[in-house]
Amino acid sequence: KSFGLVAVVLFLSASLASLKKPAKLLLRASEGMIITFLTWLLISVASAFAFMLAGEIPGFVEAFFESVSGFTTTGSTIIQDVEAVSHFALFWRSFTHFVGGMGVLVFAFIITSGSADSVNIMKAEMPGPSFGKLTARLRTTALVLYAIYFVMTLVTIFMLYLGDMSLFDAIIHGLGAAGTGGFSSKNASIGYYNSSYINWVLTIAMLLFGVNFQVYFISLTRGIRQGLKSEELRWYFGIYLSMSLLVFLDNLRLYGSPAFSFEHSFFAVSSLMSTTGYSTADFTLWPLVSQLLLLLAMMIGGSAGSTAGGMKVSRLVVYLKSVREQIIKTREPRQISSVRMDGEILPDTVKHSVLRYLSIYLMFLIMGTLLVSFDSNDIMTSFSEAVTALNNVGPGLGAAGPASNFHQFNDFTKIVLSFLMIAGRLELLPVLLFFSPKTWKSTT
Repeated sequence: KSFGLVAVVLFLSASLASLKKPAKLLLRASEGMIITFLTWLLISVASAFAFMLAGEIPGFVEAFFESVSGFTTTGSTIIQDVEAVSHFALFWRSFTHFVGGMGVLVFAFIITSGSADSVNIMKAEMPGPSFGKLTARLRTTALVLYAIYFVMTLVTIFMLYLGDMSLFDAIIHGLGAAGTGGFSSKNASIGYYNSSYINWVLTIAMLLFGVNFQVYFISLTRGIRQGLKSEELRWYFGIYLSMSLLVFLDNLRLYGSPAFSFEHSFFAVSSLMSTTGYSTADFTLWPLVSQLLLLLAMMIGGSAGSTAGGMKVSRLVVYLKSVREQIIKTREPRQISSVRMDGEILPDTVKHSVLRYLSIYLMFLIMGTLLVSFDSNDIMTSFSEAVTALNNVGPGLGAAGPASNFHQFNDFTKIVLSFLMIAGRLELLPVLLFFSPKTWKSTT
């Protein structure tokens, strides 16, 4: 009842707010980002109270952590025995993945009228380095994205139901895959089912939800061939296949069976690169090379404009091409070179924004690792905790691996990780702006 009450209150609040047309005022990009951050913060607090009122998670810090993990589609949990949790609470956790996957505020624009200035809020909400207009109207764009998202989710649920999953479990894991979140109804995650069919369904589903949704939109409106021309898409699948094959070869020493190693290696890379976080095996027991490759997959993440977290493949591509451009200019100063994506020359502003993001990302990662290390963790656990939170992955390495949960860490660590999760989901800048004193001085 408490979860339903919170959902109704949030829905009515958004609906009532939309009845009164705001006076015309221009929201600056920074103000839109702060509004976005506060919205994510408040909706997580509301969900935390629902967990507490239901008696599922008594402490506020742990309830807040679980809620933030859900809405940011991270999937890290403090619940020690998820199989003892009520079905409604399990559904609520996975529903937060579904809503958070395409954005809390994108969802709000569908149920409300939106406003002329809402583009600056939506910019802060949408993942990735660019914001492409798929259609002329913002609300229509949100509807198109959610329609694609909803259909893909239903197909995933149906395919899982055809396996050894109950309808409830299929819904839970379908919503988790769609939002690339990773909350499960089983303590052993997907490993509980011991089913090759389920493993491959989710491997494909997680990978597809990590694709830029603009690719699907273009494929629907202009044909599949046009959609497949996306350079980011080719890089995304290229990186995935390369990493999966390397992990597979490395794991042959551990498993011996090529088929077994192939299945679990491809699943793990799909799960962590899409930042879903489902597991079929405890990869903290895998060889070191495999663990490092999985850590790299967590950090790279999925495509821009997908439900996945991470730095995004498009940023990696732009960065690598920018480095190549600088090498060419240094070697041959007179030669004219440029960075292109999908055949178009990228302006310097895009390249600078990517470098700025990577600098801020590194700052958050170092600071996060330092802060959580006060919990007396080893360096691998501390670093992977920060990585998994900042990239919205779920399980990490060391003591934060898939066979463990985050209940073991102290409240300070959980609060730090909660803010890292929000920062990662909102592409860092909104959180940085919120805590910057200059932001508030400029608005007073």
